[in-house]
Amino acid sequence: MAQKNPYSMSQAHIDKLLEIESNLREHVYPPQLVVENTSACNQKCIHCSHREMLRPKKHMKRELWNKIVEELGRESPDTEIWPTFYGEALVMGSEIWDRIDYAAEVGCANLVLNSNATLLHRKDTFDRILNSPLKRFILSLDGFSKEVYEKVRVLGEWDVVYPAVEELLRRKAASGKLYPAIICQFSMMEDNEHEVEAFRKYWKERGAEVKVRPKLEWTATGTVRSDRIDHETSFRIACPWGNNTMAIHQDGSVVACAVDYEGRLKVGNANEFTLLELWQRLGVQLRKLHREHNWDKIPEICKGCRDWQTAGAEYEEEIVPGTRPFWYRKKTTQYKVFPVKAELPYG
Repeated sequence: MAQKNPYSMSQAHIDKLLEIESNLREHVYPPQLVVENTSACNQKCIHCSHREMLRPKKHMKRELWNKIVEELGRESPDTEIWPTFYGEALVMGSEIWDRIDYAAEVGCANLVLNSNATLLHRKDTFDRILNSPLKRFILSLDGFSKEVYEKVRVLGEWDVVYPAVEELLRRKAASGKLYPAIICQFSMMEDNEHEVEAFRKYWKERGAEVKVRPKLEWTATGTVRSDRIDHETSFRIACPWGNNTMAIHQDGSVVACAVDYEGRLKVGNANEFTLLELWQRLGVQLRKLHREHNWDKIPEICKGCRDWQTAGAEYEEEIVPGTRPFWYRKKTTQYKVFPVKAELPYG
């Protein structure tokens, strides 16, 4: 069987990435903070490196979460906070909702949660979601038919997940609540790309927003590879995720970015330093080098990573106003920013 030709970025794709890079700015605090309240997950998806992750699968200590959100509530309340990113938040039961509520109590105004939707049917979960201070609730489904969904989302059951998401959407519509926006996400890959349009139509008809993004490679340090990433090009931009996001593992380690699942770059620990200090350290060790195109000196984990090619996910029309990620909006005036070529404001 003949192999497919490797993916090659089109000029349109390159132009899109160059436009994204041209809008990068230096922020005093991270516009997006992803905090791993748990590194445990109940699925083994074919497109995710969690199934081969070696570090401990534990919950973050509550005291550390409180420290993080208290600083952001005081200093940068509009920072987009994701209470987990490399684990399934709902395995924590009511504790994850208590933590989200506390973040809002101390002033955090832009909370976003992602989930694989497998535990939505748990007692009180629908009510906790709809009564939460979340702006967005993103459900990663990645398949339309039972066959494709269960092939991609290993250990997920279509007959449990799809009815639960539909019930959540029905309850939200009946409640009349504006927030959270319910977003059904589809990571596109060879195994499921033929179902994109059916997925999009199905969930839009039921009141969800739909997000489609290319499959990631999670820095290509594991076995996951994507046929939507150009592995041969010499073209490169400063990584939008590395520039705009700070990621904290459950033990407090601040790592390269949200796809540095094993923590191959650590700039410090949130148990010991403020978020401001850690964001500045990350600026020196990663952001500044990327924006200068100093490719020989960027962190080793960045050198082999091409996930930056997937920047700028595709969204359907906005149903709930004001719930797009910060980069989607043309003006981010709620953040104090510095010109991209300016010296970083480090004391």
